[in-house]
Amino acid sequence: MLSRVAIAAAVAVVGNVLLRALAIAIFDIPDAFEHLALRAVIVSTLIGVLAAAAVYGLVAARAADPARTFTRIAVVALVVSLAAPLSVTGDEGADAAAIGTLMLMHVLTAAVVIGVFTRR
Repeated sequence: MLSRVAIAAAVAVVGNVLLRALAIAIFDIPDAFEHLALRAVIVSTLIGVLAAAAVYGLVAARAADPARTFTRIAVVALVVSLAAPLSVTGDEGADAAAIGTLMLMHVLTAAVVIGVFTRR
């Protein structure tokens, strides 16, 4: 499982860093929007992957069909997590592009985690 966590972390971090760079280049998101600072993107992605790994570990130990159960939990967690980007709408630089980028990062991380952790 440790290798899957490392793979998921690496893929999600690289994906989100590339998504961040693309969004900043295309939408001219200001540096003042701290939630898309490089460090924030890397740290929050790693925290999300590690939290998902902990949940997967619990599910794998208890569920008859861990992949299916984890996928359901992860989708619900993703929907709930999308409230976080919406909560920063009053921050400096928080326009639709910045908020959309944050939301897309949540989706990307969830897709990577589900794909890597549930792969047989």
